[in-house]
Amino acid sequence: MNTLRNLHHLNAWDMTARKGASLVTATGIPALDELLPGGGWPKGGLVEIIVPDRYTDATDLVLPALARLGQQGRWVAMVTPPYQARSAVLTDPGINASRVLQVKPHPGRSGLWTVESMLCSGDCSAVLAWPVCETGLMDKRLQKAATAGKALCVLFRHGCVDAHNSGVDIRLKLEANETGRALYLLNSRGETVSGFVLD
Repeated sequence: MNTLRNLHHLNAWDMTARKGASLVTATGIPALDELLPGGGWPKGGLVEIIVPDRYTDATDLVLPALARLGQQGRWVAMVTPPYQARSAVLTDPGINASRVLQVKPHPGRSGLWTVESMLCSGDCSAVLAWPVCETGLMDKRLQKAATAGKALCVLFRHGCVDAHNSGVDIRLKLEANETGRALYLLNSRGETVSGFVLD
């Protein structure tokens, strides 16, 4: 009887610990933490960051979190990263470059299939990708894979916001011009919810 009581208390403690565990990873940028639901990047979640063009780099938004996630001993993966983003991640002093993977998808496979596979593996704490195709049909699958693998997945896309209802956890839009940059939180339909000036 005492054994059962002890086991019950252990299970109750375990459930309490899980409930109290944070569901987000702090971004390392206080204004961004305030903007995001939950106060950070979702652990095991899908984030979409829309940039104006292929020359605009937004990896600095995730670098502080990647430095922390990289300490888990799992990989930080980049799928088809452009040069500027690859350089930013590999030269950041807070990130262990020996735990960073650069992945070029197999010619017969979609880049998003590669992202999904890496998320499902559980071997990555974060997967960054720069898809060149529409992601709408893959949103739910990537979200499910990120949850299963307990990994942060960030999709960087350039161009305008799609009108479709997005299945991602967080949608952000970065605007940049000669005077600086501004970041906006979007809802699932692509409408602006709030934002702030980055620099």
